[in-house]
Amino acid sequence: MAAGKWLFTALLILQAHFAASYYVPLDRKSQGEFGGLLRWVWPWSGGDSGLLGQVTVASGIPLSGIFLAGFAATFFFFAALAVVGIWVPFSWWRVLAGGGAILSLLLMVGFFGATKVLPMILDLVVLWAAITDWFQPTG
Repeated sequence: MAAGKWLFTALLILQAHFAASYYVPLDRKSQGEFGGLLRWVWPWSGGDSGLLGQVTVASGIPLSGIFLAGFAATFFFFAALAVVGIWVPFSWWRVLAGGGAILSLLLMVGFFGATKVLPMILDLVVLWAAITDWFQPTG
């Protein structure tokens, strides 16, 4: 089960990255890096728009997204710490992971696009793990 704990921790850190990358959207040139594959691991780019507004590299990002991204990334990061037993009580992992997944889903839906599908699927996996007994990380 130890390997499962570390894989789940890596998933939580990846989800924190997807949320936090909102703060630094890719510009046009960067979107084409690595044959255009960078956009799939860095889902935010200038020009993304949706219910919450439009992300632009030059003029900034919508304020509502700032709060959603910040809290989602923080919740995921603290959930990862809880799973591995560092600084955060282990018993908090479900609330933190579930909260991060819900906030991240709201953020991704607010700017829905093809590059948001993978983070949304992983959000659902984390949410499912948090509300069921499918995953029980133990020391």
